[in-house]
Amino acid sequence: MSNTPVSFTDIEVVANGVDADTGHPLPAISRGAVIAAAKSDLVGNIDPAKRKAPPLGSMPGVAPKAVVGDFEPDELGSVGWGIVFPANKDTAAICQALAPLLDRRKVEAGDRYFVFDGDLGVRQGETAAAWLARQGRGPSLEAVDPDNKVPFYLLIVADPTEVSMEFQYLLDMFWAVGRLHFDELEPYARYAQSVVGAETTDLPARQTAAIFATEHPFDAATALFTRDVAKPFCFGTPEASNLVSHLNISIDPILGKSATKAAFGELLRGNRPFGTPSVLLSGTHGMAFNQSDSRLADANGALICQDWEGYGQISQDHWFSAADVPSDARIRGMIYVLFACYGGGWSEFDTFRDNPDSTAKKIAPRPGIAKLPLALLSHPNGGALAVLAHIDRAWSYSFRTASNNPQTAGLRDVLRRLLKGERVGLATDQFNLRWAAAAVQLSDALRDSNAAETRTAELARLWVQRDDARNYIVLGDPAVRIKRPPPDTKGERV
Repeated sequence: MSNTPVSFTDIEVVANGVDADTGHPLPAISRGAVIAAAKSDLVGNIDPAKRKAPPLGSMPGVAPKAVVGDFEPDELGSVGWGIVFPANKDTAAICQALAPLLDRRKVEAGDRYFVFDGDLGVRQGETAAAWLARQGRGPSLEAVDPDNKVPFYLLIVADPTEVSMEFQYLLDMFWAVGRLHFDELEPYARYAQSVVGAETTDLPARQTAAIFATEHPFDAATALFTRDVAKPFCFGTPEASNLVSHLNISIDPILGKSATKAAFGELLRGNRPFGTPSVLLSGTHGMAFNQSDSRLADANGALICQDWEGYGQISQDHWFSAADVPSDARIRGMIYVLFACYGGGWSEFDTFRDNPDSTAKKIAPRPGIAKLPLALLSHPNGGALAVLAHIDRAWSYSFRTASNNPQTAGLRDVLRRLLKGERVGLATDQFNLRWAAAAVQLSDALRDSNAAETRTAELARLWVQRDDARNYIVLGDPAVRIKRPPPDTKGERV
């Protein structure tokens, strides 16, 4: 079977990442890997303990993030809030550092506030379904009943070696889940103080949605994002209004030649005409370092800015990493949606199994969380409320259909919900819906194994689309939301 890249349609579906060694975009997935991996999912010959997605055809039959009965998913007193630790870990110091946030959530959630630690925490290698069963939830994932011991909003506080990304992906199908992990205690304290401060103090007079998107003339991935997402969201199209239509919010476009490394720093400082954005969307390439590169832990997923001059060469002058976050940044109260390969973190093995025999390619010494989001969440001047970002490679399926046509409704809906003040863990449901839909379609396409041999492109689209949608995670408390200003009698600001 050929290992040449799969061609999807007129424009190949691309990943938004650049290899640090070559200075070229990350490659397409091989044809052999697509067929072998997709079939192995269907027949179940992958070790269930290492499976990266639920068995195809077994996706739950109810809508993701479904809360049963008369519960109100936006109210913590109705659906509850909980913090989840690894089993039998000493959590006293972390809880003390997070005390301002935990105390506030305990008041808001009342008797629906839970701490899952000790034996109630997540055991090493435990699946989401197995953990829920130990809490008395039964043997499978299902719609959330807040009366049944596990509240709707759940903050996992763990390194991905302790509680896997796959655990978070699956739990987030129905629950609203976020994650925090810092190597030291002080960032926990800064994050907790920042969230409570943002929720209990007055807003500035303005609110802004900022869009930062590169557009390199030599590069398909950034051209696609800016053409299909950034410009329509900023300026509207004949078919659709801009992102902030009727929301009484300004929009700040930083596109193409303007999207430099220096400009991103000034954006974080609030030195833009509309100040600090309440919601920031960035669409760029993310840096991809090989597993032996000492820079991987600190700079993997760093944003490649417009300063990048062309394929074959890339340097620190071209990317924005955690080390570049200015000390005088003003980002408290902001939610950041980061579209880039490895922008949220990475697995030890490639999600998309680049080896032709479908075995997973090792890409890092261990799974990790990207440092840039963590630096923004824990900034000493007040951090971001949450970052929504991608684990492993991020593909253009976030804004294109399986048939490779522009489709931004899902991403637009997530951003609009955030701008309206919906809690971040609830607002991100569109990604779970896309994951579930792609999983069902892929299962159907693979039922006839003989026909599957002749439908390589279709299988590739569905397989990549499924895992691409699944791999978005919330970093930070899933219950945070931006605060909306009072209605502006002058109407919308654009």
